[in-house]
Amino acid sequence: MTQQSTLDLGVTFRDNRNQAVHSWYPYVEGFSADYVRQKIARHEGVAHVYDPFGGSGTVQVVASHSGIDSSYSEINPFMSFVAETKVNAARTARENQSEFQAAAKQFLKHLRSDGLEHEAKLVDLSAYHEAFPRRDFFEEDHLRTLLAVKDLACRTGDGRAWLRDLLLLAVASNAVASSHMTRRADLRRRRANEYVTRVVDVQGLVHSSVTQMMRDIQMIPDRTGSMTKLSEDCREIRHGEAGRFDLAITSPPYLNGTNYFRNTKIELWLLDFIKAEKELPGLCRKAVTAGINNVSRTRTLEHTYPSVEEVASALDVASPDKRIPLLVRQYFSDMTQVFQAVQHNLKTGGEFIFDIGDSKFYGVHVPTDRLLVQVAEHVGFEVTSDEVIARRYSRDRSELRQVEIIFRKA
Repeated sequence: MTQQSTLDLGVTFRDNRNQAVHSWYPYVEGFSADYVRQKIARHEGVAHVYDPFGGSGTVQVVASHSGIDSSYSEINPFMSFVAETKVNAARTARENQSEFQAAAKQFLKHLRSDGLEHEAKLVDLSAYHEAFPRRDFFEEDHLRTLLAVKDLACRTGDGRAWLRDLLLLAVASNAVASSHMTRRADLRRRRANEYVTRVVDVQGLVHSSVTQMMRDIQMIPDRTGSMTKLSEDCREIRHGEAGRFDLAITSPPYLNGTNYFRNTKIELWLLDFIKAEKELPGLCRKAVTAGINNVSRTRTLEHTYPSVEEVASALDVASPDKRIPLLVRQYFSDMTQVFQAVQHNLKTGGEFIFDIGDSKFYGVHVPTDRLLVQVAEHVGFEVTSDEVIARRYSRDRSELRQVEIIFRKA
């Protein structure tokens, strides 16, 4: 194992904001395309890359544009839609460049028309009020316009799913910006000072996104790799075809209480993946236990470790919220199955590049990276590299770290 050091390398999604295709949807939890590109480039002869937590598709897009096939798993249906659109729909648009450009121009023409404004005034908001009772996430005029633009995207793309999905992504990527909400670490309501210079122009926001897509599509290489969604939950592929991936790269859910489904609840509803906010717990229950919202008080642990139990026992004493020690125990049990799945599907000698950070709850430090090394070694990985790549801070301002660990299938 190498000594820990600090890398001068951006690894967060903010590095993607000015990159073609990657910037089509602002994903706080995503990581840097440059980081992924560098890691893939260092592995010669890679033909197939896998990301067990596909998210917004950073690994898949980089692999595809490098001419490499990829696979992924993702439970959040909206995030799967984002990834599929950025790779597969975008590739089809590149192959049908003239058709896409003409359709996009027609869409933009209608976007600013008097007809759309009239349609917006007639939009029925009853489905929104049923989905989010007593929740004023939007000014009603802005929401009506957003829904009218969504309908325009569906009409423009009728019969051409790839075109429809590109336009719908342009709409969905501006849903939060059109609302009273903002997304930092979590989705929350804007504070008073965050309204000072804010002007909501739904058509203008979507126009900008579609115009960017029109530019970016022209930059996609002629030859791209294919992308396949293997499963919702990566743990489902533990018993699939062995040894099919050359390389795996991921940034898994951090053990930090973030609800990754609640953060996209507006987009999930807008694109009809859920009918109501009350459906979110069902999605949470499918996922790796990384936040308190998917902790189960009745669940039997499949995997336990003395080192994990030592931390969880300290939290039994320190935490007034008794879900926190359960969260820790269940997270490492679930992550054991994740490592089993990736280890089974990697070729012998294949590497698993893993970006993770530690946590702190009620004064108790959870050395997530150290504990996950033990989990990985338990299922048959060996550690070839272990480096600190960023400094982070907990809510009490204690220093935390973000670590890149590279595992190899022995």
